[in-house]
Amino acid sequence: MNEQKTDFNLLYKKQIAINLVLYSLIRSNMKTQLLLLNLVTFSIFSQNSLSSLDFNNVKAGFDQSGVLFNNPSTSSRLYQIPKNSNLNTIFSGSFWVGGKDQSGFLHLAAVKYGSGDYFSGPYSSTNSYNDSLYIQKYENKFWNVTQSQIQNHLANYLNPGYVPDSALLNWPGNGDVSLGVASNLAPFFDLNGDNIYNPYGGDYPDIRGESALFFILNDAKGIHTQSGGYALNLEMHIMAYQYSGSNFLNNTTFLNVRIFNRGTLQLSDFKVGFFVDGDLGYFNDDYFGCKPSKNMMYFYNADNIDEPNGNANQYGQNPPACGIVSLSKPVGAIGCFSGTNGFPHSDPATNQPTQFWNYLNSKWADGSPWLLGGLGWENSAGATNVPYDYMFDGNPTTSVGWSEMTNQNVAGDRRGLMVLESMNFNANQSDCMDFAILYGRSGNHLENVQTVINLADSAKLFYESQSLFNCNQVTLAVNSISDDEFTLYPNPSDGKVTIKSLTPFALSIYDINGRFISNPIQSKNNNEFDLQLNKGVYFFHLETNKGKTIKKIIIN
Repeated sequence: MNEQKTDFNLLYKKQIAINLVLYSLIRSNMKTQLLLLNLVTFSIFSQNSLSSLDFNNVKAGFDQSGVLFNNPSTSSRLYQIPKNSNLNTIFSGSFWVGGKDQSGFLHLAAVKYGSGDYFSGPYSSTNSYNDSLYIQKYENKFWNVTQSQIQNHLANYLNPGYVPDSALLNWPGNGDVSLGVASNLAPFFDLNGDNIYNPYGGDYPDIRGESALFFILNDAKGIHTQSGGYALNLEMHIMAYQYSGSNFLNNTTFLNVRIFNRGTLQLSDFKVGFFVDGDLGYFNDDYFGCKPSKNMMYFYNADNIDEPNGNANQYGQNPPACGIVSLSKPVGAIGCFSGTNGFPHSDPATNQPTQFWNYLNSKWADGSPWLLGGLGWENSAGATNVPYDYMFDGNPTTSVGWSEMTNQNVAGDRRGLMVLESMNFNANQSDCMDFAILYGRSGNHLENVQTVINLADSAKLFYESQSLFNCNQVTLAVNSISDDEFTLYPNPSDGKVTIKSLTPFALSIYDINGRFISNPIQSKNNNEFDLQLNKGVYFFHLETNKGKTIKKIIIN
């Protein structure tokens, strides 16, 4: 999955050899365990800045520069769907963040297609970014964990001689405070509630989906050479995750993004924007639209043929639509600009933070407002003088409202920007947001727009059914629910199971290989389920507002 040249077979053998030597020393001594876990930094994970997630029908690329869905070193797109087809719906993506300090100075981090504002690894209060230990532990690190690895861990961690999988051993649950890094980094399931990640004690990564790719960025290591903005001293955790299956999940990538204000700045009017350059095959024949009521933006082909051009692979007839949905936060503005337009209606210029900030505030690069109608700017055909936050929010399928189709715009290279509602972002505060990237190809180019609009509802329902936790309740060490709070019987079972609980719960079911099996079930305290499962071993993920637990059950 990862784009890398390292000899992983050799590295893996070395990792296991190290773990086996350590095992006899650490099994009985907690302090020794934790010390040695911090020392075992020989990682089999990617030493390159690029990695990818391709658990389902999508291959999505991620770079430590903060650029998503693109390989900056070759300027090539990497949101491939179907995977291994060389067909892509997105050229690039990134997060633009900004806010003003108490003196009114703008702090901003944003990239488009290359490095400059984001740096690999967590924020360091001691500026230890060039320390060899920091580089060894955190620079260019991706952590990929699957549910099957977690299930195997749960089934075996109490067995004598068991050594956790290297993916679990290397999970960055504990930050190295000697390097000025926060004591907790990646989320984990904390079996004994001591807020210390120790897989030998049963702890394991708290991932989403069947397979997750996790990495950490900061904006404090160096000068912002893309936007030119002052640093915010933030730390950004990105967890991309996927599910396999036969429905829309097989063509979907989810993103969980957590932002931490690690510095001392008190930021007002803090904004987060998701920038996406959508290229559906050939880049220069696309349209853009949005659906504010569903917190989504989308890209679609201007006609029903994705034309061949140059070296770009094309989708041909009935090209797909691509939708991006905010699952946990309301969207305050959605805008569009084109790489082929002139200033001020094109990309914000390098080292011009005000231009990026203007886009985050429903304005063109020169500060003039987005307008309703036409191309969204003054003197374009069909434009009004009414400032407007949601560009092309009509439905091109029904020809109702303002859309690129009804306005008969010239097709081109479209970029979209989805801006979440602003907030105050104070020192030591964190915020969390979730997104889904959707794919629709069930008819012609306009019918596919309606498909992704409908899928936005499916993605939101699925997301909300996954957990009772609010995304803003950032819990780095997840509490375990005691066995006294749950009764599950019979076990083994013929598929009919009764669950008694002291509180309402959410239930998700995975098989022994970590594959997601059932649509999650939100339930009241006492329930009987006829699950219609095939014979085998399953893991029931039960979650309440107090924490979560996982139960193994056998279906005869």
